[in-house]
Amino acid sequence: MRPSRTPINHRRRAGTSAAVVAMLLGTALGAGGGTATAAAESGEATRGEDNVVLQWNQAAYDAMVKKAAETNGLKRPPLGSRVLAIVHTCIYDAWVAYDARAVGTQLGDDLRQPSYKRTLANRKTAVDYAAYDALNYLFPAYKSDFDAKLRALGQDPANTSRDTRTAAGVAHTACDAVIADRRTDGSNQENEYADTTGYTPLNPPQDMSVLDKSTVVDPVRWTPLSINGVVPPFATPQWGNVKPFAIKDPAAFLPPPPPAYRSEKLKADIKTMMDYNANLTDRQKVIAEYWLENRETPAGHQNKWAQYISRRDHHTLSEDVKMFFTLNLAMADAGIVAWKSKVHYDYARPMTVIRYNQSGQQVRGYAGRGKGTQTIAGETWSPYVTTPPFASYVSGHAVWGATAAESLKLWTGSDKFGDSYTAKAGSSTYEPGVTPASDVTLKWDTLSEAAREDGLSRVYGGGHWTFDIDEGQKVGRNVAKATFAVAMKYINGTA
Repeated sequence: MRPSRTPINHRRRAGTSAAVVAMLLGTALGAGGGTATAAAESGEATRGEDNVVLQWNQAAYDAMVKKAAETNGLKRPPLGSRVLAIVHTCIYDAWVAYDARAVGTQLGDDLRQPSYKRTLANRKTAVDYAAYDALNYLFPAYKSDFDAKLRALGQDPANTSRDTRTAAGVAHTACDAVIADRRTDGSNQENEYADTTGYTPLNPPQDMSVLDKSTVVDPVRWTPLSINGVVPPFATPQWGNVKPFAIKDPAAFLPPPPPAYRSEKLKADIKTMMDYNANLTDRQKVIAEYWLENRETPAGHQNKWAQYISRRDHHTLSEDVKMFFTLNLAMADAGIVAWKSKVHYDYARPMTVIRYNQSGQQVRGYAGRGKGTQTIAGETWSPYVTTPPFASYVSGHAVWGATAAESLKLWTGSDKFGDSYTAKAGSSTYEPGVTPASDVTLKWDTLSEAAREDGLSRVYGGGHWTFDIDEGQKVGRNVAKATFAVAMKYINGTA
């Protein structure tokens, strides 16, 4: 085997033309790895079995949910996008060895195996060990869970060989390189993702229940909130400096500045937010809660979209390797851009701005769980859902939703979706036993519809401005197009 190369770092700017994307996608879908192996993969897919890529994607999702239950995942949303990008980059880089054309992100084609070894069995083994290694790096406390999963798939956790004549050795070697690249990516995983920037808010903390206008330095700068005397810090402010997976410069994707405090745009948005808040329907509350993702980080939710598409379209293992790779490169880089924007603009959440703006006045608003709309003091105005501890502009939900929709549209060649969700009467987390009064079904015929609703949920919930959503969705689409072009270069072997 040749010595390892310098990691490939060719990048494509945002704004890739539709024609170029179509050409790249058509070429990639035509890439083969042997007729017999392709037939075996196709047979596995049509039998309705979840291939090992889907199974490990679910294992990663389950680990994120488990971790979020321990640490409150809402406080650090970007972590999930990095988790899934590392898992699926390891899977992809191991799979590359058994493809005729694709190159890895770290070792290029150094691990390429002869054609007679490009079997479905070897691809499965490579995927299994690559995902296993990635998850153990990301969640070492859950090793027993991953050991059990690996054994259930017929593999041995004790097999740590780096002999690249074997599929396990290929996988370990490929994932070693990915992990080595990520150990110094700026996320600070080794120190529980603690802040490395020394971020300090301009405004002093405000009590969660009421705002003291006299202590506010700048009403449109982010304000930390004190909850029973505890003030959560800005979550992962270093994330905008994390090394991207595909794009070259996250700053190139930043949105334009948000509106100033006395601007007509902000005045209009304050009215919009207050109108929604005072007139929330059960359907709007269901939408706000469904997309909140209490049990996961947002990238996990959008990976569920990809799982649905895989099962709907009977994807083969190789198709899922490539689809989840392209999706999660985009999701990770979108999270980096979103957090760079949040820290760069340091923009205030609706709750603190509206309280500041309406302080000393009586207003109509949501009065709390199960209390409906009442006349309340402006300085106590509250959103329907919890306000998280980081700046508002742009909305991560809007960014990730639009990123996933665009990436999956580019990969499948269609906006078609078709998934749905039904909230049972009284199933609300915020108003249990009360909301909704009757079953409410959400259905998304297209990916674009799902992404729009994902963003709008944050307006209904009161956590984001409408411009957070509009500009965030533009960011997401731009990042998805740029990362897709880079991913296709890897898949087509032209990186």
